[in-house]
Amino acid sequence: MASLLKQIPNALTLARLVLAPVVGYAVWRTFADESWGPVALGLFVVAALTDLFDGMAARAFDAHSKFGRVIDPIADKALVGLPLIAISAVMFMRGVDGGVPVIQACIVAVSAAVIVGRDLTITLIRMRASDGEGIRVSKLAKWKTAAEMVAVAAALLALSITTFGGCANCGLGVAPWITFGWIGLLVIAASLSAVTGIQYLGAMRRAAATRS
Repeated sequence: MASLLKQIPNALTLARLVLAPVVGYAVWRTFADESWGPVALGLFVVAALTDLFDGMAARAFDAHSKFGRVIDPIADKALVGLPLIAISAVMFMRGVDGGVPVIQACIVAVSAAVIVGRDLTITLIRMRASDGEGIRVSKLAKWKTAAEMVAVAAALLALSITTFGGCANCGLGVAPWITFGWIGLLVIAASLSAVTGIQYLGAMRRAAATRS
């Protein structure tokens, strides 16, 4: 029984990893059918809660493992990156229809590219590390992840508002000033992503120099 309980954190992490592409698909579907907005938001909330509960379960059952330390950040990055790619695509398509200023769509796309590119690079570096983990996550990186999660959640909430009588073709389906504020939050998250990525690469170089 004890060994089974110790698998709960990893099971929750894997559930988050599986839900990530489902959330991304639901976001993409909002372009053709706005009723998918609440579905995307609901799935994202469920997936985000697994991030909270897997940590609680790991502490409660003393179930820390190398597998969990490796797969947990990958699941987090997938849950942020895949919906962001879909959000960028939705805003671009709405821009083509004239519903979103091109500059807004471009800023969102560049910010998403920075976040996804950074996460892919760091994940590949970690996977090539001898211990499969590489350098430990910094406090700033944790703030970065939190900012990204909030940005994605805010976007999905805005897409959901469209379903309940929001502005069907203005940005994310809400008032332009709200969309502008969300873009500002996304830019902050992308900036943190770039900074923490540079910090991680610097830490890796210093660690390599120390070993040599």
